[in-house]
Amino acid sequence: MKIVSHQEPTSSKDYFPSLFFLGVMMFIPKIDIVPIAGYWQGIRIEDLLILSFFIVFIGNSQNYIYHRDFKFKNFLIFFIYIFISNFVAVFSGIEIKIIMLIRLFEYIVLLYFFDNLKIDLSKIKKILYLYLFISLFIVILQYYEIVGNFSSLGYQSADDMIWVRAMGLTGGPWELGIVSSIIFFTLLELEKDLKKIFVVFFIVNLFLILTGGRANFLAFNLACLVLLLFNKNIKFSSKSIFLVLIFLLTFILGKFVFSDFIEKIVSIDISYLYFLFKEGVLKQNLPPMDDLIDYKVYLSFWYRVEGWSLFINELTEKNINLLFGIGLKHIYYDSLLIRILVSTGFFGVILILFLSFKLKLYLFIFFLLSGSFLDLFISMKIFFFTLIMLYVHKQISINNEKNINNFQ
Repeated sequence: MKIVSHQEPTSSKDYFPSLFFLGVMMFIPKIDIVPIAGYWQGIRIEDLLILSFFIVFIGNSQNYIYHRDFKFKNFLIFFIYIFISNFVAVFSGIEIKIIMLIRLFEYIVLLYFFDNLKIDLSKIKKILYLYLFISLFIVILQYYEIVGNFSSLGYQSADDMIWVRAMGLTGGPWELGIVSSIIFFTLLELEKDLKKIFVVFFIVNLFLILTGGRANFLAFNLACLVLLLFNKNIKFSSKSIFLVLIFLLTFILGKFVFSDFIEKIVSIDISYLYFLFKEGVLKQNLPPMDDLIDYKVYLSFWYRVEGWSLFINELTEKNINLLFGIGLKHIYYDSLLIRILVSTGFFGVILILFLSFKLKLYLFIFFLLSGSFLDLFISMKIFFFTLIMLYVHKQISINNEKNINNFQ
């Protein structure tokens, strides 16, 4: 195995079953093979599969640790910084979670899998459609309490009190919302039929409503609105039709089918959210739960702010923490943005803003809004589907450049 190359890597299809890897990572639910004491999650099939790829990868002398055309440079740079921030955290006396470092290592291995991946985009398109429609079938069964689901707690039957919302093939309702949204943004690049795109758009919104993900719902639809309005490839007439259909869909669902969900969104007072955040995080003086003006609308946010205030308090204990963060000390943050700030410090925030500069505007909006209230990449499935999306976007860009060069 070599260190640096200016050439593209050897295709993974030459030494690893890529379609099998994709299928297992996408479709296999969360099933522990070996439990780990003190943690909900044990060693799973995907962990063994990632380890297998790593062994095969480093065992191939033609592979390089880094090459000029590495597809996920920004992720790799940020992950390297995370290791540095954790080294600083340990040096300053903070105890980090080893299991989180293992997960970070797995994510780096996944970067190399996708960097070496050579699969026709048409096959990825078929797999994503298959995943979406199987998920739809399972979600319907879960909604009518016919089947249960797999989560970090194992299998939960439909009559289990812990199981309250549809999860599809993922391990949580919020995961289903994010994963289905990412599938839409991926198929958007692969699918030329606008009718099929609208069907997928409808299915994703159905998932978002059934899973009760208000932040997901707003983030996805706002990102789609930005994408629609600023997309030069869509005619004005088509944009108008889409906007009318979206308005009618929202009105019908909100008025006659899912009125409670839509009401929870419409009832949100942004100024009150800011008040709770300011009092809880900035002033460390969160009002008691009993003082909330509406439990149904603000209780979940109150719990988030309660946790965030503790994390921010740890961050501000030392100046070095403010600069480099406290590393991977905690597993759950309920916010990607809070995780980045607390785990990596101000240097990490500046770095990720710089690395996100070339991200498409609608994706930046989607990850910014959804990541404000959800700790997105703590989920292996969300990270995996994000890499699929970025891989597709990158391959399409490469193919377009080749077509332009061939034409010239």
